[in-house]
Amino acid sequence: MAETAITTVLAKVAELVAWEAAVLLEVGDDVRLLRDKLEWLHTFIRDADRRRRLRDDEFVAVWVRQTRDVAFEAEDALDDFLHRAGRHRRRRNPPPALPTGARCSAWRWRWQWQWPRRPRCAGLQVALRHDLSARVRQIRKRLDEISANRAAYNIEHAPAPAWAASSATTLDHWDDLEEYTVGFDKYSNMLREQLLDVDAVSGRAVVSITGESSIGKTTLAHKVYQSPEVRNHFAIRTWTVLPPNSRPSDVLRDIRRQAGSQLRRFTSHGQVVEDGGGCDAGNKGKDISNSLFRNMTGRRYLVVVDGSIAVADWNSLRASLPDEGNGSRVLLVTDAAGLEVVGYAGGPTYDPIELTRLNPENTYELFRRRVFGRRGDCPGRYKSRYYQDVFRITRGLPLSVVVLAGVLRSKELPVEWDQVMMQLLAARDQPQCKNSNGGRRIMSLAFDDLPHHLKSCFLYFAAMPESVHVDAARLVRLWVAEGFVRPRRGSTMEEVGQGYLKELISRCMVQLVDKDEFGTVRTVVVHDRLHAFAQDEAQEACFVESHDSTDVLAPATVRRLAVQNTTGKHVHLGNALPKLRTIVCDFVNGSTTKPSVCFHSTDLGFLHASKFLRVIDIHGLELKKLPNEIGSMIHIRYLGLQCGQLERLPSTINKLVNLQSLILKGSNGMLGVTAAFWMIPTLRHVVAPFALPKCLGDLYSLQTLHGVQPHCWDTRIGAGNPLGRATNLRSLELSGLTAAHVGTLTSALESLDLLVHLVLQGESLPRAVFTVPSLRRLQSLRLVGSMDEDEDEEEADDVAVRYIRPNLTRLSMWYTMVGQSFVDMLGELPSLAELKLMWGAYDGEQLVFQDGGFSGLHTLGLALPELEEWTVRSGSMAALVTLTLFRCANVQMLPEALAGMKELEEVVLFKMPKMVGRIEEGGEDHHKIKHVPVVQTIR
Repeated sequence: MAETAITTVLAKVAELVAWEAAVLLEVGDDVRLLRDKLEWLHTFIRDADRRRRLRDDEFVAVWVRQTRDVAFEAEDALDDFLHRAGRHRRRRNPPPALPTGARCSAWRWRWQWQWPRRPRCAGLQVALRHDLSARVRQIRKRLDEISANRAAYNIEHAPAPAWAASSATTLDHWDDLEEYTVGFDKYSNMLREQLLDVDAVSGRAVVSITGESSIGKTTLAHKVYQSPEVRNHFAIRTWTVLPPNSRPSDVLRDIRRQAGSQLRRFTSHGQVVEDGGGCDAGNKGKDISNSLFRNMTGRRYLVVVDGSIAVADWNSLRASLPDEGNGSRVLLVTDAAGLEVVGYAGGPTYDPIELTRLNPENTYELFRRRVFGRRGDCPGRYKSRYYQDVFRITRGLPLSVVVLAGVLRSKELPVEWDQVMMQLLAARDQPQCKNSNGGRRIMSLAFDDLPHHLKSCFLYFAAMPESVHVDAARLVRLWVAEGFVRPRRGSTMEEVGQGYLKELISRCMVQLVDKDEFGTVRTVVVHDRLHAFAQDEAQEACFVESHDSTDVLAPATVRRLAVQNTTGKHVHLGNALPKLRTIVCDFVNGSTTKPSVCFHSTDLGFLHASKFLRVIDIHGLELKKLPNEIGSMIHIRYLGLQCGQLERLPSTINKLVNLQSLILKGSNGMLGVTAAFWMIPTLRHVVAPFALPKCLGDLYSLQTLHGVQPHCWDTRIGAGNPLGRATNLRSLELSGLTAAHVGTLTSALESLDLLVHLVLQGESLPRAVFTVPSLRRLQSLRLVGSMDEDEDEEEADDVAVRYIRPNLTRLSMWYTMVGQSFVDMLGELPSLAELKLMWGAYDGEQLVFQDGGFSGLHTLGLALPELEEWTVRSGSMAALVTLTLFRCANVQMLPEALAGMKELEEVVLFKMPKMVGRIEEGGEDHHKIKHVPVVQTIR
């Protein structure tokens, strides 16, 4: 797709034109003329790309391909100029010694290093400019020839339809997209009956849902999976999505991980590890199948397998799941080909539930809800017209209905709706489309309707594994590093990127999986049909080259490379890739601590020739060190490695003067990094096990700082604020804190007015985290360690009440040993929705939630083995939805106030055997929870 290529080059040209005139001199005119030419082409290429997708004109396809190739050539020329100029500056001006005083200036350090002393390098500057000028003129000449060919072969430009011009999407109701199972009532009832009917089939039975792709199988299964009846019936529920070429061990490992998380216990660090039967990370040598079998034994379980599973893999899974005659179920969500395993079930098997397409009435009902919401509807005078059109276009295929609704959500009735419908109906009536279901045409139209900047963002999903949930924060950081996100006054680049993601969700191109209380997207997924469309389009446009085999034979011209390997022990990437800008690799880990895919350091040799690299993001990598040559890749914006054995970083990492995100996970311990690294002013996100220096540089763009420890902080009185030049921090996670750090940390917190997420872990934590007035935007807080006792507790709590945290939504505490008065203070937090008081968080045997306290609390978790009596006063926790009591074995009874909590939907009691009898029918506490839809007791 030439449109995204031209968009990228225009952004790079704008960056280059913004350079000071003395650097560019006469090259500036050539670059500006190139920009003007590309801007004109940009207006024509959108329609040409659409026609190329329709495959109605081979001349158009050739013109688009040639235009794209020239755009790539222009990008190479500009990047080569920037790279050579940058390397020369660093060679002639090595980085100066870093000032050690508190007044050190990162800006001056970067300026001295990056900008040349002109008298010493004027000759090379002239040569660089001359070379760039010659290449730009040659590119402009080729563009003129391509434009002449367009006229010679009568490639006409058809302006975009009026409805396509109004492609702005309102985000007021971007998340009002519930997964409606319209027309699936009879299927839902059949599925529930097969899952819950223990009397008819008590053994482990296989239930299956089948139907054509995008018919709604996963939506139906998920709706029933999350229903109160199913949640209440099964002690363990797991859902595993099978990616292509998945291995049996990966399937078993994923099921075991989910089962273990439901039988979880919390370590002293507040991290979740699996409990029981060897699910923890330390059991590397134990057989996965036996471990899973032990975890499931004695418990009624539901295992959902979403995707086609081979017979051999099914046999492995079947042998790992106990059959104890307690009504356990295995649910297969698959197509007709995947039903082969049902014949090898080896036990009770229900007849498959086969989904069919929607009838016209249900088709329109699904469309109506997606466009107008649950209660809205199309005006009556238009309803009958669109009732028939929607069904004729989509033919009752749910995914097609949803994508069409996503297009029309942003269009005006009736003119723009009529134009969209007319275009799709005309395409449907063409001879070559008579036997097509129209799904591809609707996807193409939805993609064409995306604004320029969203096209690249959507195509980037082609680099992600199929059907896998994608972390939104990681995705947005990658978009920013790639240059897809445009700056907007008053917003950070990450906030703009979140807006892009919400718009894709609103347009039904991306599915929302999870968001937080403040509307920030956490996790998304793309339907497998839309993912296949994105991969096809990305491949055609040379946007992303995707591979899932052990031998990656990528052409030398590849610009973005995505590798997902799930079968091999080794992936060979030995050939040089000089045009490479991005490499994204996702590998399935062989265990918690050791990846199944083994890269040796020599396997990164291909990166040496990739001087234009901007993004390196590799998950599932066993690597002890990075090559020193990484420092020569000065274009790198994003460096993300999930490495099982990473031991050290090269000192040259401080030369990555454009680095925005450094994400290092899975290393064996703390990693050393030079002090100069903390002077890179472009840093935005650092997630790595680093020791912080005495003083950070001028990191005013830094927003995320995770995994770090304050070993080098100057803890003397009056030593200064170690985070004073990182005042835009939004998220901070610190560990290794001691009593000596309390004063310095308090000083640092006083300058972090924008902080929304904070994690503190160590021997001693400052009580000031609840009192300093600067943290009024704080939303999420986790504390692991004893609270300092520098002042009288009652007096400190009084101060905390005065400086109440108005936005604090989530609070988790371990080993803080707070008293009743502190809990009373927490009860006054107006926005607190989730509270976890875990081991050692509370110092006392009696706990009271006072009248009217915790008014907005939705989720409460208590893990207090020493607690004997828990009292909840009238009016407290009136909005509570979920209650989890974990190993509170000494608590004799549940609070009486639970009986009046009308919003309560789920109660989970983990390893509280005495309480089980009390809540059963006829027990002393049964009346307190009998109104609760889901009550689980996990022994």
